[in-house]
Amino acid sequence: MVGKELVVRKNGPVDIREIAAKATLREVRQNGHTYVELRRIGKRVIFFCTICLTECFSDTVLFDHLKGNLHSRRYAEAKVTLFGPMPWPFNDGVLFFNNSREKDPLLLDSSSQNTRELALVPQPENSANDTEVTSRLRDDSGSRNGKRGSSRGANAHANGRTASVSKGHELSNHSGTDGPLVIPGVLLKDVVSDLPVYLLGYGNIAYRLWEASQVCKKISKIWCAWVGQDGSHGLDGCNTYEQSDFAIVNFSYTYELGRKWSSDDQDLPISAGSFFVIDDAGHRGKRRKKSFSDQEASSEESNGQSSSGHDNSQAVITGSPTGTSNNLQVGLLSSKSMRRELRKQKRLAAEKACDICGRPMLPEKDVATLLNCRTGNLACSSRNSSGAFHLFHTSCLVHWTILCQYEMLANKIAKGKSNRGRKAKNAPKKKITSILCPECQGTGIQVEGDELEKPTISLSEMFRYKLKAIEAHKAWMKSPEVLENCSTGLNFPADHIENSEEEQVIPFKSLAFYAADG
Repeated sequence: MVGKELVVRKNGPVDIREIAAKATLREVRQNGHTYVELRRIGKRVIFFCTICLTECFSDTVLFDHLKGNLHSRRYAEAKVTLFGPMPWPFNDGVLFFNNSREKDPLLLDSSSQNTRELALVPQPENSANDTEVTSRLRDDSGSRNGKRGSSRGANAHANGRTASVSKGHELSNHSGTDGPLVIPGVLLKDVVSDLPVYLLGYGNIAYRLWEASQVCKKISKIWCAWVGQDGSHGLDGCNTYEQSDFAIVNFSYTYELGRKWSSDDQDLPISAGSFFVIDDAGHRGKRRKKSFSDQEASSEESNGQSSSGHDNSQAVITGSPTGTSNNLQVGLLSSKSMRRELRKQKRLAAEKACDICGRPMLPEKDVATLLNCRTGNLACSSRNSSGAFHLFHTSCLVHWTILCQYEMLANKIAKGKSNRGRKAKNAPKKKITSILCPECQGTGIQVEGDELEKPTISLSEMFRYKLKAIEAHKAWMKSPEVLENCSTGLNFPADHIENSEEEQVIPFKSLAFYAADG
């Protein structure tokens, strides 16, 4: 009998810490913490608690966090709205955490919330060694969280009941025809083409109205509850939700999504946290590497001294560690690999965070844009002719959408009051009169030729609206509306009326969600 030779295939260096982190993640999720995930910061792999937005740099820190007061409070808040028999089918890294479509638990992340520095990291390979490394959980690590959240989500790509539309015709989300909805004129991989999207389901928007008299009405809460593809299932089984004029189109995030890149473009900005820096003369250089005696010491990672061993083909600079351009000594880049790396880093440096919350959008996480259901166009299409569009965290765009609905409802109530009183001395600020893109203010209306839609709200007012949405969602998490379905929403405590004569919940709009990666 011929003996078999053991062949060991080398796929590069094995990171034992990464394998151990994946094993710990599996056990943590099996104990009900489905909202915990892995992220990469530089060369380090850390744990991230989505419902607390907390970074944990080791399993010990993670276990301490899961038993801590902050997590207990945030979990109790999220349990009312995000855990249920029909969870939101999204995973955007800032609120939603459905990981049923997760390909690999290790994600690329910004280096920190403060610098928003992005690093280019290759996708790790699935290793059979994952099963060889185990991590012992503390006995009480999952006891505080009770029942684990369901990982079942709505099917994003099957049985989507949508209608194909042409430009200029109203979209009917409730059409009985099978097949995808086709959105025209969308920039995809540097080419303007048609984008097929598939129905994910519906979110029902409702609000709570406080009324003390005919002239004293205020909306204290507004929310969107996920009801899946059965859009008729809503508040107490009622079917009184009007179809919204806008829908949300969901994408799996990639760097070039929504924008056109040129390999010869030399004008993209370099962020202060970039691997490369540029001086005042326009010369490009590479930041000196830091040496680390302990990869787990975050203080060394941020404050470590520069090492002196560099390849001669790499440019070396000296200057401020923050990446400023004062008195930099820069060498020219000569090799093709360095120029290629520069282009990659320029793309990452130019990558911006979500314009609503300011947090980075991560690869393969869910991001979204707005669709005008009346015209069948993306909202941004009326602000540019290139097919480009803006993206935001899916949950952030939901919050922005219902804030727009809230502002329009509040304006309607205020208009009724002003008609009975004096005319205001000062001109009122510009109001939100339609759901619109929070970055370019596009609404997706039909435009002719080069006559693009013009923004009507100042940048300062838009900033105030975004801040209002953020603060209102924080208040919602502390005091949400208790519903049968999973939900997210906004709470305006200042608009609560004490001793109100009447309080009622009013069904409002049905918001359609589509998936563009079908």
